[in-house]
Amino acid sequence: NPFKEAERAYGAKEYYTAIDWYKKAYAREKKAEKKAKILFRTAESYRHINQLNEAITFYSKAIVAKYPDPMSYFWIGDIKKEQKLYNEAITEFEKYKKEVPSDKRAEDEIKSCELAQKWVDNPTRHKIENMALINSKAEDFSPTFADKKNSSLYFTSTREGAMGGKMDGTTGETFSDVFETKMDKNGKWSTPVPLAEPVNSVANEGAVDVGRKGDFMLITRCGDEKKKSLKCQIYTIKKSGPNWGVPELVPFDIDSFQFRHPSMSPDGNILYFSSNMPGGLGKYDIWKSELDKKTKNWGQPTNLGSSVNTPYNEGYPYIHNDAKSLFFASDGHLGMGGLDIFKIVGDKSNSFKGEPENLKYPMNSPWDDFGIIYDGAKDRGYFSSNREGGKGSDDIWSFYLPPLVFSVSGQVTNMDDKTIIPNC
Repeated sequence: NPFKEAERAYGAKEYYTAIDWYKKAYAREKKAEKKAKILFRTAESYRHINQLNEAITFYSKAIVAKYPDPMSYFWIGDIKKEQKLYNEAITEFEKYKKEVPSDKRAEDEIKSCELAQKWVDNPTRHKIENMALINSKAEDFSPTFADKKNSSLYFTSTREGAMGGKMDGTTGETFSDVFETKMDKNGKWSTPVPLAEPVNSVANEGAVDVGRKGDFMLITRCGDEKKKSLKCQIYTIKKSGPNWGVPELVPFDIDSFQFRHPSMSPDGNILYFSSNMPGGLGKYDIWKSELDKKTKNWGQPTNLGSSVNTPYNEGYPYIHNDAKSLFFASDGHLGMGGLDIFKIVGDKSNSFKGEPENLKYPMNSPWDDFGIIYDGAKDRGYFSSNREGGKGSDDIWSFYLPPLVFSVSGQVTNMDDKTIIPNC
């Protein structure tokens, strides 16, 4: 039964596989009500794998077929916003607001469209460049420095050559692995190569952080169990001589919930990560776990609270070298569309209060922007984005803030008689 297969794949977040089954189910279906549901589910599947024009087509078909869920208007608005079509997006959000006046999101989305337009019209001075030498047509994201000199980068990729090899039913791409690239004396990055076993395996690996001494790393691994949703967990991998050892699960892992995007404070005593574990504020939240100095184990996690987390998704935490500023990605705070990168400054007890600051345009875009790292104390570094101008899908981008250059002209005069001093 194609519809049952489609629903199973959809429930397991295998959206790429689900689309195929939904299309077969639609061709067989006679009932108008069920056809409308299939159209909506097809649109949802396309949205989840970022094929946005196809998603709009199927949401529009679902509206014409009188599918009762008004979220079609909301998601068309969301996609139009990602495409920088802010006025068209506002029109769709207004339609949704009319259908569901109690949902505060519509008002927030209209506000964020107005803000995004303002930021695009008045960009910050940051210069953004695609790292074309290391990116591929597949997904490349979550860079992290692998050595003290910041001359070696680890990042996640689904490119050919990944050990996973198998197709991920969620995205239709190869399972991801961790790749390494090194900078030569001329500042040029080398062709990326995958890390050897046991870091990479047949499962999805990615979102890594390396301890400051380079003696251990934390890694996200999402297992592959047949007919089940991929479960992501965080592992510690210690270095044994020049090689990495066997991955060990972090002690606070709760079975059946997702743990991902590990990132340590500069002193290595606090681990930040993203999870949908119980006790959070929404879908995915950012949590922290402190290192027990005696047992050398990570303690029970605590939620970072409502200044950072929202009812939606927060992830990809990163603590700047100043040890105070937390950078993270969110689609719940007001932003330009998709995931935006935010910054919030912590107090002495590593608590975060107040309103996070959106990094604005061009650091953020109408697409997904996430996974930022800074090169030491300098105002430069790398982040991930699937914005226009890349090689395809998620790419790694570099950024820097050029120095302000002032040109001053004038005359030098004698202090006593105010006559101009020539040739000064």
